[in-house]
Amino acid sequence: MIISSVNYKGGVGKSTLTQNLAVALAHRDYKVCIVDADVTAATMDWAEMRHENEIEPQITCIQLTNPKSFSSQVKKQYADGQYDVLIIDCPPTLSPVAVKAMYISHYLFIPLNTTGGSDIKVTEKLLARFQEIKEAKEEGGGKIEAHLLANGFRNGITLHSEGIKDIKELSKHYEVGMFKTIMHNRVAYGEANSVGYGVIELGDQKAKAEIEALIDEILAIALKQA
Repeated sequence: MIISSVNYKGGVGKSTLTQNLAVALAHRDYKVCIVDADVTAATMDWAEMRHENEIEPQITCIQLTNPKSFSSQVKKQYADGQYDVLIIDCPPTLSPVAVKAMYISHYLFIPLNTTGGSDIKVTEKLLARFQEIKEAKEEGGGKIEAHLLANGFRNGITLHSEGIKDIKELSKHYEVGMFKTIMHNRVAYGEANSVGYGVIELGDQKAKAEIEALIDEILAIALKQA
């Protein structure tokens, strides 16, 4: 399957999600390739650190940012059959590459922070665009699903609890899914990113449990839609 980690807003955890999903799936023996579609190449840098430090399992990462060839190159990677899952780390903008990534994906995973405000407003614009893409794909006999992921949650803070409610309302209004798993604000995610690891490979058991639970949900969705 082809997954896009997408949101028009930066700082919501797209790259963190991409990296940790790739590592967790690889540890479950799935053949994974990351497509870094962001010109900043943050996930490419992370993958290079992983290779330099000889961290197993190795994660293949390629950078594709040219909108003219993006779709054909991603489709070729998937059609070759050497990967079970392609995860596209999208740029934080409504760019031609981000739109093309959504069109060729089977699933969109949309992380957004639980602090509300601009994250909600920007995600509304993304979901409106998603509805157009979904209708276009269905007319052509294809399909695409989307799930929202609450990220950066902090226990005991009213703002974050209200943010969860806002995300649930988005899910209901735009008729998209919402993961039961909530990603908390944890130092472990930043630590793992800085050295080429996923959190399941380090010592924070709570962070590990979050990612494992999220992978369980993703695989259940994939199985249901297969």
